[in-house]
Amino acid sequence: MDEVAFHLSQRLESLQVVVYSAGQNGLRWVEQLLDKGYELALSTWNSEQRQLLNNIISQKIDLTIQFGKQISNTTIKYTNPTFLYVRLTQLVGPEWDQRVVMAGCVGLLVGTGIGISVGLCLQTPPRPVSLMKAVTVTGFTGVDAVAYMEDVVTPTICSPDDVLIQVRGGTVDPVDIKICNGYARVLRKQLNKYNPNVRGELPLVLGRDVAGVVRDIGAAVTRLEVGDEVWCAVPPWLPGTLAEVVVVKQQYVSHKPRTLAFDGAASLPYSGTVAWDAVAVKAKLSVHNASSKRVLVHCASTGVGCLITQICHNMGAHVSVTCLNRAAPVMSALGADKVFALESADIEKQLLREERYDVVFNTAGSVAHEFCLRFCKYEGFVITTISSQLASDTFGLCLGFMYTTWVRLAHSLFGYTSWGNCQLNYRVLDVLANLVDSGRLQPVVDKILQPHEIERAIQHIDSANAIGKTVLRFSGSSATTPLVKPDVIL
Repeated sequence: MDEVAFHLSQRLESLQVVVYSAGQNGLRWVEQLLDKGYELALSTWNSEQRQLLNNIISQKIDLTIQFGKQISNTTIKYTNPTFLYVRLTQLVGPEWDQRVVMAGCVGLLVGTGIGISVGLCLQTPPRPVSLMKAVTVTGFTGVDAVAYMEDVVTPTICSPDDVLIQVRGGTVDPVDIKICNGYARVLRKQLNKYNPNVRGELPLVLGRDVAGVVRDIGAAVTRLEVGDEVWCAVPPWLPGTLAEVVVVKQQYVSHKPRTLAFDGAASLPYSGTVAWDAVAVKAKLSVHNASSKRVLVHCASTGVGCLITQICHNMGAHVSVTCLNRAAPVMSALGADKVFALESADIEKQLLREERYDVVFNTAGSVAHEFCLRFCKYEGFVITTISSQLASDTFGLCLGFMYTTWVRLAHSLFGYTSWGNCQLNYRVLDVLANLVDSGRLQPVVDKILQPHEIERAIQHIDSANAIGKTVLRFSGSSATTPLVKPDVIL
C-alpha cells in the first residue's frame, strides 16, 4: 500500500512540473506576441505611407476650407444691394435710376400679394369630413378584432360610375369571418390604391351585401336615380357594406325586388349570386335539363344552401338536403324532396342507400369534400360554394412583387375589374329580383339585430344553429314598402 502511494505521489509531482512548464511557455509566447504587435504598430505609425496619408488628408481639408471661404465671399458679394443695383443699371441702361428700380420692386411685391389673395379666394374649400357608424375589423387576427365604430369617415362620390347608398340593412356572411383572418388582403391592398375613399388598410368595413336608398349618383350612372330602392353585392376584395353610407360602382347595384322589405332584400344579393353561379354556371342546370337530375345540398340550412334548394326545386330537379333537425321544416317548405338529419348517427348509410346524385352542392367547405364525393355519380361532380383561399394571400416576396405589378397593369391600363370566379353584377341581381317578384324565391332570415350587436351576430352565424342569414338593421329600415308576401321564413 505504501508503495502504491509512493508511485502516485511521484506521478502527481511530474504532472505539476508539466503544467508549470506549459504555463511558463504560454506566458513567454504571449509576451513575444505582444512585443511583435507593438513593434509592428510603431513601425506602421512611423512609416512613409502614414506620413503621405497625413499629408493628403491635410491638403483635402485645406482645399475644403478654401472652397467654403470662396462660396461665402461670392454669396456676400452678389447679395449686396449696391452691387445688384450697379449690375442692374449696367444691364438695362443708364435711364433706370434708383427710384425706378424701387418702384418696380414695390410693384412686384404688391402684385404677388394680390395674386396670392385672389388664388386663396378662388380655391375650392375642402369638403367637411363627416363621420358615420360602421361595423369594422381593426386587425387581421380573427373575429376578436371586429368592432362597432362611430367615427368612420363617410365615403363620397369620387368617380362618374359611383353610386352613394344610404344603408337600411346588411348581412353578416361567413366570408366576413374569413376576411377577419386576412382573406383577400393582398388583392384588396392593391385595389385600395385606386379608391379615394380608402385612407388605409384598417379599419376595414365588413359586409358583402346591402339594401338601401340611392342618395347620390355619378355623372355616368344611367340605370339608377336618386331615391331608388336598391340592393347590391360586393366581392371580398372591396370595402364592405355594413355602414350607414356606402359608395359602390353601378355595376354591382340593381333595383331591389318590389315585394321585399329592406331586411329581406339585404339577405339575398351576395348569397343569391353565389347560389346562382353554382347552379346555373358551374352545374349548368336550367329548366330544360334539371328535371332529370338528382341534386344533394349538403348543410343546406346555410344562406347559400337555402337558395340553392329553392333554385333547383324551381328548375324541376329532385332535391335532397342534409341539415340539422331544427331546420328540417324550413327546408321542406323551401322545396326539398328529402331531408336527412345531420344528427343521425347513420346518415352516411342513409345516403348510400339512395340513388347517387348528379350534382352535390357542398356549402360546408373543403372539410366535407370527401364526404360529398361518396354520394356523387361517377360522371357527376361536387361544387363547393365556400370561397377558397386566394393564391395571392400565400405569395412570397418574388411572386408577390410580380402579382402586384400585374394587378397595377391590369387595372390601370386595361381597366380590369373582375378578379374572382363568381361574377357579382347587376345582371344576376335582376334575375334574382324576377324570381323573388314571381314568388319562386324567398329569403330566409334567422335573426334581425342592430349593428352594435355585431359580436352576437358573428357568434350566431359561426355556430351550427344558424338558419339562413343574419341581418343587421340600420336606422330608417323600418320604413319599408308594403309586402305582397312574407319576405322572411323563421
